[in-house]
Amino acid sequence: MIGMMYLVLTALLALNVSKEILDAFITINNGLETTKVAFDGKLEGQYAGFQAAYNENKVKYGKAWEQAQALRITADELVKHIDLIKAKTIAVTEGKTMEEVLGKNAFGHDTVLNLTFVNSKDNYDVNTNIMVGAEPDTPLVTDHEDGNNYRAAVLKQKLVAYGVQVKEMAKGNPGLEATIDSLFTYPEVYKDASGTNTNWESLNFYHVPIAATTAILSKLQSDVRNAQADVLGFLFSGVDAKSYKFTELQAIVVPQKTYVLEGDSFRADVFLAAYDNTNLPEIVLAPLGTKIPEGAEEIGSGAKIIPIGADGFGKLRLPAQGVGEKSWEGLIKFRKPEGGGYNTYTYNIEYEVARPSLVVSPTKMNVLYRGIENPVAISVPGVPQQALTATLSNGTLTKQADGSYIAKVNSGSEAIVSVTAEINGVRKSMGTFPFRLKSVPDPVAKFAGKYSTDNTAKPAELTAALGLIAELKDFVFDLSYPIKSFDITLIRGADVKTLQSSSNKITPDQSEMLRQVRRNDVISIENIRANAPDGTVRKLGGINLRVI
Repeated sequence: MIGMMYLVLTALLALNVSKEILDAFITINNGLETTKVAFDGKLEGQYAGFQAAYNENKVKYGKAWEQAQALRITADELVKHIDLIKAKTIAVTEGKTMEEVLGKNAFGHDTVLNLTFVNSKDNYDVNTNIMVGAEPDTPLVTDHEDGNNYRAAVLKQKLVAYGVQVKEMAKGNPGLEATIDSLFTYPEVYKDASGTNTNWESLNFYHVPIAATTAILSKLQSDVRNAQADVLGFLFSGVDAKSYKFTELQAIVVPQKTYVLEGDSFRADVFLAAYDNTNLPEIVLAPLGTKIPEGAEEIGSGAKIIPIGADGFGKLRLPAQGVGEKSWEGLIKFRKPEGGGYNTYTYNIEYEVARPSLVVSPTKMNVLYRGIENPVAISVPGVPQQALTATLSNGTLTKQADGSYIAKVNSGSEAIVSVTAEINGVRKSMGTFPFRLKSVPDPVAKFAGKYSTDNTAKPAELTAALGLIAELKDFVFDLSYPIKSFDITLIRGADVKTLQSSSNKITPDQSEMLRQVRRNDVISIENIRANAPDGTVRKLGGINLRVI
């Protein structure tokens, strides 16, 4: 309707019309003013709805609401500026003050809205002088002597700037951007009714009757409000268009862990999850550090697509292979609510794989041996090894690379292992375990393959012997007791001969003596001393052998 009226207006301007015909502009202007009032009502409703949505969700609507507020300020200022131009031209034409024209006392009505009460509807000198100046080719831009600016050239600048602002807000809506361009883009050259080149300012306001210029200004105000309403609707709808739509809600509990120690607390995140069973996501999982391609058809390098159930949940199953911490990273692809394509969201999974833990404690065998390295395994089900700290009350406890410990004690009859664990940043006691302390039993000497329990030996066995060794028979630790010294005594009737060795090896003299043994001679290995692992010297039992 506005476009049709504007065409009528342009056609009338091309004619040399009488005052009676100029009255037709009253109808056009009144229609435009009615349209403006309708826009004002529509805009008030739009802003009220927008503000209600903003008050409910400031984060979601915040940015769009700020743009809507800026749009309102600019549009109101521009409409007010155009009203000021209309009031000035009417006031000068009618010989009234601005206050009289803008108020409702001059003619009993607001003459800015109603041309009926303007007597000099055909006057074109006043608006020509105020809005363009004497030279149509060079429209004035200077302020009026009252300090305000009513120039058509300045008005065009404001309209162009307004068009740039609202077009920026309308990005993403090509149709609306094109409409704004058609309203607020002005060519450099126009042709008037006679076909002469002119500019926008002169075409609309130079030697044009005030009834017509007022209608033109009202039409520009309608353009401003029309663009404001369209852009405001686009801003509001654009917020929801970018929001994801979900069809189902479900309560979810995600525990931090399902294995809880006594004295600790069960912790879980409880929240309401939303999903769209008509737009299920695509979930991809891969070992940590794998570059996951976004296209499902390109999945490789250990990545896998997780099947999605009808409830929108990915059904993840990972075999527990290999002891230790495991880390995975993943990608969720979800179709965008507008514009096509996908948004992607990353996630990480960490868990620890442990061997089945069977603990059997022989209550009478909790023994640590003095002076040696005692291997000890310490674990707390549900707590990773790196979170444990263990101490020994009567000795030292050293943690090894594989998570086990080495306990060393030197004296005393008891030692207690105390274990603490760091759980959720807090260190807690996991309990204590007592050990009895014992000395490692003495080894037994072995010579020529014979022990103290053996009674006889052949000459060949004796001459083949190279030295003396000490063995810990049937003991749980593989310990070494190097022989420090020993004596060999040959007893033949009443004759007794003893030779000493200061090592574990037979001396040449001892070897020669052994080669001379005869049947029924007695060989005695005695005064045997061995170096123990704890640094002490142990005296071992002797060996007595009758030569056969």
